[in-house]
Order: sequence, then C-alpha cells, then structure tokens
Amino acid sequence: MTIVAGVDEAGYGPTLGPMVVTVIAFDVPDEKADSSLWDLLKDAIADDLKNRKQRLAIRDSKKLYNTKKGLKPLEEAVLSFLWLRDLKINSFYQLLMGLSCFNADVIANYPWYANKDYPLPLVTNFSAILNHVDLLKYAMDKHGVRFCYASTCVVTVGEFNDHVRSSGNKSIVLFNICARLISGLWSDFRGDINLIVDKQGGRNSYYSLLRNRLSLTDIKVLKESNKISTYVVADAERKMEVSFVEKGEDTSMATALASMFSKYVRELFMRLENEYWLQFMPDLKPTAGYYSDAQRFLSQIAHVKKKEAIQDNILIRIK
Repeated sequence: MTIVAGVDEAGYGPTLGPMVVTVIAFDVPDEKADSSLWDLLKDAIADDLKNRKQRLAIRDSKKLYNTKKGLKPLEEAVLSFLWLRDLKINSFYQLLMGLSCFNADVIANYPWYANKDYPLPLVTNFSAILNHVDLLKYAMDKHGVRFCYASTCVVTVGEFNDHVRSSGNKSIVLFNICARLISGLWSDFRGDINLIVDKQGGRNSYYSLLRNRLSLTDIKVLKESNKISTYVVADAERKMEVSFVEKGEDTSMATALASMFSKYVRELFMRLENEYWLQFMPDLKPTAGYYSDAQRFLSQIAHVKKKEAIQDNILIRIK
C-alpha cells in the first residue's frame, strides 16, 4: 500500500482570523497509487458542484465556498470523511480535538474563542452525512482505498504575529507549519508516501527548508521549477516523494480535501469572532477578515475594542 497525501492552507492572506493548514492522507493499493482519486472514487465523489447528484464535491475550497453557496459543501465533506475514521463530530471543540488542533491554553487568550463551543453540523444534518458515508465506503471498498489520516494546525493571530516577528517572513511561517505536518505524517507511517503540497509564495526551492525540518533523513532534488518542485526523502525504512505544485489542489484530490478541511475550520473560527462583536453591535456586517473589508470592520468596532481592552496583537496580523 502507498500513502497518497496532500497539504493545503486557508487564511494565509487575511488581516483577521487564524491561518489553518491541514494534511490529508489515503491508503491506496500500490498498483493504483498513480491513479486519480477523483477517478477511483467517482461513485461517491464529484470534482465540482455541477452534476454531482448525491455525491460529495471535492475541489479547491475557493471553488466550492462563498457567502452565497455557504458552508454546506465543505461541512458535508469534512464531517463525512471524519465519520469514516469513527470520528462522529457533534461540536466545534470536538472537531478541533479530532484534528489534533485543540489547544485550550491558546484559545483561552481569545475572548471570542474561549468557552465558546457550539453544536455541529451547522448547515447539513446527520442523515445527509450518513448517506455520503455509505457511498464513500462503497467506492473505497471497491478499489481497496482507505481514508487514514487528517491533521490540522491552527495558527491564531497572536501566534502568527510571534512567528512573523521571529522569522521576519510570513512565507517562512507557512512553510514551517506545513513542515510540522509533513514531519508528523513522516513519523506516523512506514513505506512509501506520495505527497502533494500546494506551492507557496512563489518559492521554487524547498531543499534547505526540508533539510532543516527533516534533518535525520536523506533528501534528493528531483526537479525544481516554476510549476513543480519535487524531492525524495528517505531513510532505511521508508521513502516519501514530496512535490510542491502550483495549484496543487487542482492536481491532487487529497490536496483539494485538505483545502476544504482548512477552509471549514477557519470559517468556524471566524463565525465565533464575528459573533463576539455582534453581541455589542447587532447591526454590524460580519467580515471574512480579508484586508479591505477588515479595515471597514476594524473602524466600526474601534470603540468596542477600546472599551473591552482588546489588544491588537490578538486581533490584527502584522503581515
């Protein structure tokens, strides 16, 4: 069997809210490891929202989510895949614990997150999830595929700012978080791993960064270009081919699913942040946290922020 995995982020660019990065992995028979998971699992999965019928849509989250379409495509996919691993999620905090990213000490520093658990699902129901789970089980059993791994890292604003100050570059912050997840994947599995990471920040060479994070392994460069940079990481027991691919979520279903997990988790955090300010200003228009609208939002909440003694370092990113 070969581990086919993907890493992608949500929230790299915004001014408000966390950055979220996820790694997703499937166990695939060796002879099918080079096949498209979209093709193998087509009985249960579609590659867009059109003509999907009863199937889940798995695609880059930016193509599936906006305020008009809402969270439903993301929520159904995330909760259905977690159910396959016997994680029957029914609350926000339980989701974070299931993805190994619940840190009570960090959350306690944010009045909009601390002690603010709430029920899930928000926009779908367990009956719909169970239907998707049945289809997924059928499609995966048909080809001997298993959904075997999901791990997320949530970088809150204060942590993000601290990392940027220490590194001087937010692209390094993103890579270090990705590397942490890659290292976890590497530690948890034996055998061959094929990993696609969505390419970050225009960088073409990742060799030295990988070397610094995976210091006990042999790393070879296979290719470095504008579109794709590929490396082989190996030790005595296992081998991982990791490719940093431009628009990797369009190339790899695992990477697309990682994008969806990351976006779903970020949106759930943003829901809490918006609700915090709405309790003081019921007519306030919620924000997604991106620069232009964040300036509007910050201007409107300024008086409440001052009254509640909210510090900029936990609210506003420095880059």
